Amino acid sequence: GLLGLISHEYFHTWNVKRMKPAEFGQYQLDRENYTQLLWFFEGFTAYYDDLFLVRSGLIDESRYLKLLSKNFRAVLSTPGRYVQSVAQSSFDAWVKYYRHDENTQNITISYYTKGALLALALDLSLRGSGVGSLDDVMRALWFRSAGAEISENDIFKAVDDISAHALSEHLRQWVHGTDDLPWADLFEPFGILWQASTPTMAQRWGVKVSESPLTGIKINQVLWGGLGEKIGLSVGDELLAINQWRLRKLDDAPRFMAPEHASTLLVCRDQSLLSLNLPAGSGLVSSPGSDTWAPQGHLVHQPASQAAQTASSLRKGWLGL
Repeated sequence: GLLGLISHEYFHTWNVKRMKPAEFGQYQLDRENYTQLLWFFEGFTAYYDDLFLVRSGLIDESRYLKLLSKNFRAVLSTPGRYVQSVAQSSFDAWVKYYRHDENTQNITISYYTKGALLALALDLSLRGSGVGSLDDVMRALWFRSAGAEISENDIFKAVDDISAHALSEHLRQWVHGTDDLPWADLFEPFGILWQASTPTMAQRWGVKVSESPLTGIKINQVLWGGLGEKIGLSVGDELLAINQWRLRKLDDAPRFMAPEHASTLLVCRDQSLLSLNLPAGSGLVSSPGSDTWAPQGHLVHQPASQAAQTASSLRKGWLGL
C-alpha cells in the first residue's frame, strides 16, 4: 500500500505537476478550479501506480491481480456507477467526493477507482488489437503538449492517432456514459478470467453493516437495487431477530430461515420495533451464479492448458515481465 502511494505521487510529478488539465493553466487560488478530467489525471495515475510496482519487480503478477481485483470489487459494488459518469464525478469533486454520507455509493462513482479501470480497459484494448499501448498514448500526449496543459480532445486525439480512430469513440462513451465495460472480452486475449466467489449475507442483501456486542447488527448503508432496499431497511436500523431467534451476526441468518418459506425480520428503528418480510430464499448463500462480473470475485490466470502462447506474450508485454 505504501509503495503504491509513493508510486502514485511520484507519477504526479509528471502527470499533473507538468502535464495538467487546460483549466489548471492559470490557477485561481481564491476559488474552486473545476475540471472534468480528474478521471484521467487521478484515475490514469491510479492505474499506473500499482502497474509500476509489478513492472519494477517489487510485487509479482499474482499480487498485482489481487490489487486489480480489489479495485474491481470496489467499483462493481457501487450502484452509483449507473448514475454518475467519471466526467461528472471529476467535475463534482469539490462538492461531493470529499463529503461522503450513507447515500454516497448510490449516487456517485470514484474518478480514482473507475478512472483506473478505464485506463486498464484502454490499455488492454490497444494491446489486444495489436496497435499499441496506453504507454504510447501517454508519450504522445507528453510530446504534443510539450509538457503543459491538455484538454479532453487532446486525449481522444492521441488515442485516435495510436489506434487509427478505432478506440477513441469507445473511450468517449466510457468517460461520459454509465454502462459497465466488456471486461470478460477485454481480458480474454490475455489469458485472465474473473472467478466468482461465494458472497457474504451483507453482499447478498445489498447492505453494509457494523457488528459488535454493544450495538448489535447496525445498518450503515443500503445499496440501491438490493434486497435491503426492497424489504424496507433503512440506515440506522438494528437487526434483532429472524423468526424470533436472536441474531448476533448477519452471516448467521441462514441458520434461522427455511429456504422454501418467507421469514420475519425484527428490526429496531428509532426505538420502535418493526417486522419486515424476508422473501423465501433470502438466507441462501448460493454457489457463484452466472453473473460474470458479480462484485464478489477475483482475477485469475486461465488454466495453463487453455492459455495460448499469444496470451502469455500479451500479458508479459503489458506487465513488463
